[in-house]
Amino acid sequence: MRRLLLVGVVLLLTVGCVSKKRQGRAQARVDLGAAYLKEGSTEMAIAQLEEAVRLDRRNVGGWEQLGLALLKRGAPERSEEAFRRALRLDPEAASINLNYAYLLQKTGRNEEAIEVLEVALKDLTYRQPALVLNNLGFALYEVGRHQEAEARLREATLRAPNFCQAWYNLGLAREAQDNRKGAIEGYDQVVLLCPDEAAGSYLRAGSLMLELEQPVEGCHYLETAYRGAMGTPLGDEAHELHAERCGP
Repeated sequence: MRRLLLVGVVLLLTVGCVSKKRQGRAQARVDLGAAYLKEGSTEMAIAQLEEAVRLDRRNVGGWEQLGLALLKRGAPERSEEAFRRALRLDPEAASINLNYAYLLQKTGRNEEAIEVLEVALKDLTYRQPALVLNNLGFALYEVGRHQEAEARLREATLRAPNFCQAWYNLGLAREAQDNRKGAIEGYDQVVLLCPDEAAGSYLRAGSLMLELEQPVEGCHYLETAYRGAMGTPLGDEAHELHAERCGP
């Protein structure tokens, strides 16, 4: 299961030094680039978005979408430059901070990501704070601040009770604190809400159940993980643990 979420938002900031006609042309390019990006045509998206910010250097959405496209291409340095340009124009925007923090987390810069995500939380106009809380909680987990991670992830699940990624990350944070029953509760929520994406949760919960001397449930969970992820490293891990602890 993916642990982080990336979002895309198109915004426009207009200023008097660029004509309205030119701003309109730029925004049309942003809209087209965002559509290309959504359908997976990354290079076409980049071409449109680069033209958009050439036409209007203060188009926030153009820089943000360009950052997303460059990140998808695998150009993190250029992506970061684009996100920074967007943040200079709108430093408190939650969506831009969330996307920039995603880049930081993907490149192992979790301490920096935490600071950026704390800024994103302050944007009370953002309508999906659970996304920010999830990524913040996972960043805190990654740097070993497990109690803080649990608090943020618990808040994410309260705000969005069907948010499977937050429940999974909550399980990780609790497991890191040796709260095995609490971790199982988190993983079980993923099993309940997102059964088609729950192989990782079945594996982790099954392992913990065996530690808690619940062999019937644990072996069932491991077998389910194996069957749900057959032919993958996760499935292989589940199969090996099942063979070791539960027999053939």
